[in-house]
Amino acid sequence: MIGSALYRQPVLLDSTLHRTKRLAPLADFSIARHLHAVALTAAEFPQASLDLPIIFVPTGQRLANGRAMVSPGALLGVAAAGELCLDGARWDARYLPAFIRRYPFLTAPLAGSGSPGVFVDAAWSGFSDEAGEPLFADDGARTPALERALGFLREFDEEARKTRVFCERLVEHDLLEDMQADATLPGGQTLKVDGFLTLNARRFADLPDEVVLDWHRNGMLMLLHAHQMSLANVRHLVERKVNRISKER
Repeated sequence: MIGSALYRQPVLLDSTLHRTKRLAPLADFSIARHLHAVALTAAEFPQASLDLPIIFVPTGQRLANGRAMVSPGALLGVAAAGELCLDGARWDARYLPAFIRRYPFLTAPLAGSGSPGVFVDAAWSGFSDEAGEPLFADDGARTPALERALGFLREFDEEARKTRVFCERLVEHDLLEDMQADATLPGGQTLKVDGFLTLNARRFADLPDEVVLDWHRNGMLMLLHAHQMSLANVRHLVERKVNRISKER
């Protein structure tokens, strides 16, 4: 998943091993400084598109027809990392993706289990015995703080499931193409933004009328238009990069 590098030491949350652990509010967003892009769910497209470029990346999986599966993400930088959305430890963008908001928790499949396990990043300083809200009561019961976090995880996973269905439709209709954008910085340095996929406008326009009507009714057309409009934000990321370079001189 895009942004998985956010988690340095994910461990299965355990009411016995982690009985004394507390959770501090996420305030230091420098944890995301190495991320070039972060996963998005389709439900986030309308808000994210106002601030961040929405792109697609191959997941490494394939559909039954052999086509490569994709997943959407928000582009956070135009070079190797997402420092353009950070101002020190502060998140410096209007939209904060849910993938980051769910931190330090995540879910992942468990061998021999029909339901995913809940993991926590044990390397995060906000997961400790000292500060924040307790995760478990003395008897091992979940506290309200943990229940809220688990509720958000369930919502995220459900939206991720819906997003996969959305992406399957895009792949089945072969609507994506390689993206490449170039920008020249002060001093003549050229930045390339590539390695991602975006909507092919011609193939999108050639969709059969019955598909267009169906996608209009189920909301997919709105999502694709949000994706298309969001690509204008690549220019804003380049402008941020130029400003950072100017300040460093």
